[in-house]
Amino acid sequence: QPIPFAELTKDAQPIEGLVKLYRKDDKLFAELTPAVLDRDFIVLISLARGIGEGSLLGGMSWGFGDDWIWQFRKVDDRVHVVRRNVRFTAAKGSPEERAVKLAYTDSVLFSLPILSTSPGGGSMVELSPVLMSDLPQISAELPGFIFARDRSTWAAVKGFKDNVEIEVAATYASTGAARFDTVPDSRGVTLNVHYSISLLPQTGYQPRLADDRVGYFVTALKDFSKKYDSDRFVRYVNRWDLRKAEPGADLSPPKRPIIFWLEKTIPFEYRKPIREGILEWNKAFEKAGFANAIEVRQQPDDADWDPEDINYNTFRWITAGAGFAMGPSRVNPLTGEILDADVIFDADFLSY
Repeated sequence: QPIPFAELTKDAQPIEGLVKLYRKDDKLFAELTPAVLDRDFIVLISLARGIGEGSLLGGMSWGFGDDWIWQFRKVDDRVHVVRRNVRFTAAKGSPEERAVKLAYTDSVLFSLPILSTSPGGGSMVELSPVLMSDLPQISAELPGFIFARDRSTWAAVKGFKDNVEIEVAATYASTGAARFDTVPDSRGVTLNVHYSISLLPQTGYQPRLADDRVGYFVTALKDFSKKYDSDRFVRYVNRWDLRKAEPGADLSPPKRPIIFWLEKTIPFEYRKPIREGILEWNKAFEKAGFANAIEVRQQPDDADWDPEDINYNTFRWITAGAGFAMGPSRVNPLTGEILDADVIFDADFLSY
């Protein structure tokens, strides 16, 4: 039986944003209005706090391969959380598109009961079973550990006009047989898992086909509108959506520059050389016709945004004794457009 909306949300903290959330004790409810149902969301996962061990480092982007495209689909009295299959395509409206839909399936990850209907006609569902779980499959990197729901909490829940940011202090439990120098007691290991959820942008971005003569990271699709199997793989260059503010000019600033933020964790003595190093890339962009393509800004100490937020590209300083640096980027898996990039740089990399 549906629960009256006022009763469901009584004493809950409302959080306005792209999707309105209601936080109540250890539960998190979402109001899924018709405006967000059946829309493509991109879901980015990061480790906001790690354990200083293996790949479980704070600041690390999580989940390689295709970036996740989700849809919330209403089916009778439930909402399905669906991860879309993005690897196979065909021209819209073509018979081949219908054939692709029959041949390849999406993945239904969760089926959530609709608990109530909001005054605005939204379906009220509880997100706890989705996010308060081993959704990122971290247990695969921690053999012998399982997600401990009773010891996991909401670290932060934030709403913005274009995105929602949810962070889970996820505790993984074991018998204690494992030993980590970086963890006081392996019977309880807590990582902060950050989810940045936003609508897939519709900006008119024009994908660029990759060329075998130049090395790029690429996004690959199989297009069944093409006649021959050997020709069906389409490879798009992973790149930023840079467009000239003055299209006819040989050298023009971009309409929207690439902005990198120096995270507040960077030691003071290294901020200037890191800034100068990032800005050095502007020389290369000038040869491509862009003036001041990249800007560098400093994250204030009192900033209320998180480095894991899809709207902020960051240079992050970590202290894991790992001696490496890494620059993962997140792309629209349908076009190759870079949407977010977060460089992580380990302090020991300087000595190495």
